[in-house]
Amino acid sequence: MLIAKQKKENNIAEYILYMWQLEDIIRANDFDIVQISKFLIDPLTIDEETKIKIAKWYIDLIAKMKSQGIMTKGHLSELDDLLLELQYLHNSLLNVLKDQKYEHLYLSAKLNIDAFKTKLSSAIQNDIDVCLNGLYGLLLLRLNKKPVSKDTTEAMNSFSQMIAYLSYKYKEINNQN
Repeated sequence: MLIAKQKKENNIAEYILYMWQLEDIIRANDFDIVQISKFLIDPLTIDEETKIKIAKWYIDLIAKMKSQGIMTKGHLSELDDLLLELQYLHNSLLNVLKDQKYEHLYLSAKLNIDAFKTKLSSAIQNDIDVCLNGLYGLLLLRLNKKPVSKDTTEAMNSFSQMIAYLSYKYKEINNQN
């Protein structure tokens, strides 16, 4: 809850990746708040009132995941909405605002995006979704201490740079409102 809030305010892409990770953790713990509390909440060195708030937040996430039918796969609808916002901003930066820095970052990542698209399921349609899925896959590889090839590392670096700038622009636009 605390980390998610901070990430959502500061870097929308990190927030999405963090929430995807929490969805997977919830699934791995069979939607059991007792298990989740044991591993994620109890070890925190914070006051009991905050722990109760965090537990309630997890209970709400569990309920949302169940009500949205994403118990085995998929993402919360609010995360899918954020992905659409990022894709819209991506298109706007390229086609409307003609942001040269973003265009350069996108063109640097484009070949990697296209190559990665062929490896992903057909459900992943847009470039931003491809980049975030690639970065999430890299996170999982690193968490599992799996080797990462030089080519994959370079591709993910191009995704990371593009997504970092996109997140920066997202924050900049949202801070104006």
